[in-house]
Amino acid sequence: MTAAPAAVFGRYEAIGELGRGSMGVVYKARDPMIGRLVAIKSIPETFGLAAGKREEFVKRLRQEAMTAGRLSHPNIVTIFDIGETEAGPFIAMEYLDGVTLRDVISAGKTLSLKQLVDIVVQVAEGLDYAHGRAIIHRDIKPANLMIVADNRVKIMDLGIARLPMSELTREGKLVGSPSYMSPEQLSGKPIDGRSDLFSLGVCIYQLMTLKKPFPGEGINEICYKIVHDDFLPPSVHNPALTPEFDELMRIALAKDPAERFQTGKELAEALTAVAELSGEVIRPEPIERANPTAALKEVMIAERSVGSVSTNPTLTQSSNIDDIFKELTLSSRITDLSRQKAEKPFNWWLVAAGATLFILVATAVFFLTRS
Repeated sequence: MTAAPAAVFGRYEAIGELGRGSMGVVYKARDPMIGRLVAIKSIPETFGLAAGKREEFVKRLRQEAMTAGRLSHPNIVTIFDIGETEAGPFIAMEYLDGVTLRDVISAGKTLSLKQLVDIVVQVAEGLDYAHGRAIIHRDIKPANLMIVADNRVKIMDLGIARLPMSELTREGKLVGSPSYMSPEQLSGKPIDGRSDLFSLGVCIYQLMTLKKPFPGEGINEICYKIVHDDFLPPSVHNPALTPEFDELMRIALAKDPAERFQTGKELAEALTAVAELSGEVIRPEPIERANPTAALKEVMIAERSVGSVSTNPTLTQSSNIDDIFKELTLSSRITDLSRQKAEKPFNWWLVAAGATLFILVATAVFFLTRS
């Protein structure tokens, strides 16, 4: 049977599908010109969108390229190219091999304050950089924040980011993930960078408690709580958290933007101070940038001793965020190996052949001993 030809986007050849959602498909692809792996985000013609919806998604795809193309920061995914082929419109971006913060939460992992500081400092730096260029992300959530192997965090998915004078994401149009939206975004009011910081605050709360600060049975209830209700202090869900951490979250999730942290740097410094009080972070400790090759080598070594892997739902307090990447990557590899083993068909013919051989040998031995 002949394999289906790989999709081609300009000079990029897709070699596998990384994922798909309501707005398109992301492929792992190769750039043969320079031998580099890239991620291709596309809206295939076969995706089955209505004409009007498809046009809107194509606009968002182009806006993502336009937005990220204006940004060059180590904590923001890099866009390389944009184009349109028979396979559909596409953008080629930096290929990231890592785990998202949604993966961390789904695995039931609570973080140490040191790990949280490492993550928030990097996200805050990326957001401040974007905000300084009048770009608001509008959809900061755990699924759009990825930890990669070099102990770095990347902000992804700028498809609904608001550029100055952008009609696609004008105020009054609800676009994004309601559970992580700021009160002003849900109310259709003008927003600025402090809206992204509120969304980051929701991520922090969820990472440290595995709970959302504004839970609800449906979108209407969630939106009402974000705009009007107070949240439970995070220490209610996680007693290891201090009153200082509760106070930090009160500021980060204030309804009025004027009462929140005004920049990512302010939020990161306040969180670092809280971590210092706990003794987990001592300034001016720089964030360690681990060698990605060495980190992946450690994963391979750990795979050889799977039996020693810890199942403790709380990550080691002294570990850095690269350990989150290694632990969850290893966990997913073990799961994949187990699934492959379970799906592997049982070779009954080998068992039958072995049994027949055993009977023949036993019979021969029996007659030889009698003679």
